[in-house]
Amino acid sequence: MKTFIVSMAAALTIVASPVSAADGQVVLGKIPFTLEHSYHQSIVKIFSEYAEEKYGAKTIIVDGQASSESALSAVENLIAQKVDGIALHSPDIGMTATAVAAAQKAGIPIVTTLIYPKTKSAPHIQPKEEVSSFRMGEVAAEQWLKAFPSKLPKVAILNFGGFEQIAVLRTEPFFKGVQSVAPEAELVAMQNGFGSTIKSMEVTLDILQANPEVNIIFGANDDMALGALAATEQLGRGRMDDGKPLTEIIAGVDAGENAMVKIFNPKSSFKLSHGQVRDNGLAEVDTLMGMIEGKIAKDEWAKIDTDSPEFDYWNSTVEDAQTFLEENFSFEKDLKAMVAKQR
Repeated sequence: MKTFIVSMAAALTIVASPVSAADGQVVLGKIPFTLEHSYHQSIVKIFSEYAEEKYGAKTIIVDGQASSESALSAVENLIAQKVDGIALHSPDIGMTATAVAAAQKAGIPIVTTLIYPKTKSAPHIQPKEEVSSFRMGEVAAEQWLKAFPSKLPKVAILNFGGFEQIAVLRTEPFFKGVQSVAPEAELVAMQNGFGSTIKSMEVTLDILQANPEVNIIFGANDDMALGALAATEQLGRGRMDDGKPLTEIIAGVDAGENAMVKIFNPKSSFKLSHGQVRDNGLAEVDTLMGMIEGKIAKDEWAKIDTDSPEFDYWNSTVEDAQTFLEENFSFEKDLKAMVAKQR
């Protein structure tokens, strides 16, 4: 397992041996799903910097490594270090419930995020992803039918496998959004893209070879959407004419840098995404500190909502996307210039 303490200068400093909670100073543990993805790297940075700036708290980061076993071990590690609070993100609702129970038994406040645990007994941070997922489906269908009024949407979806809440928050609302515009739209394929660009490219190639009529593709994160885009491009697709669909429309989730560059490129068919990083990280810290200070109950369910703003080529501006990237991903580049180079 990888154990980290975060340098307040922004970078992650790897510590060879476990870091212990400091005497007399609040120490918060943070377990991201995996540090391989830019979303989780960014939320770790925001969480840690905000904890120090507002509360003078230290942060210990333990990589969940996209593994239920590793995440639970991370919780046990932090409990053993007697941290003052723990923030956990894992799609395994059963393991999360076990982790919450273990922390509460040790008297340590714990907050979950993005995926509800099986047992609701602690505060939880939840971006309203279903709202933006529905909106993306709606916009995708509108734009497809505007370009091809006689061709009904035929949708392919890449998910993470059998995670119920990914369906509830992302994939199901997206398709319902498509159906709100085109009730006879067809869901042609629903397959596991494993959250991976490479895997999703392979899966999408198979989908499109069997179902070349697919014209809307939704990846349940940006990595999968980018993999779908790579697959379409290999097949001579993935193109638009000044934002007008020629072959398909692709949507993702996270709204990171790589997605935004494609979204605002008028020639690319990747055109929609939504996401939230900053407000989730701030809410995690504020909620943990509220529990530590006795202002929020440690062992009662409470859902703290955050917005997950939607971005698309037709209704959003590059300037708004620039601001979002700066606030959520520590973006220091010029998005408009990056888009211009892609054309």
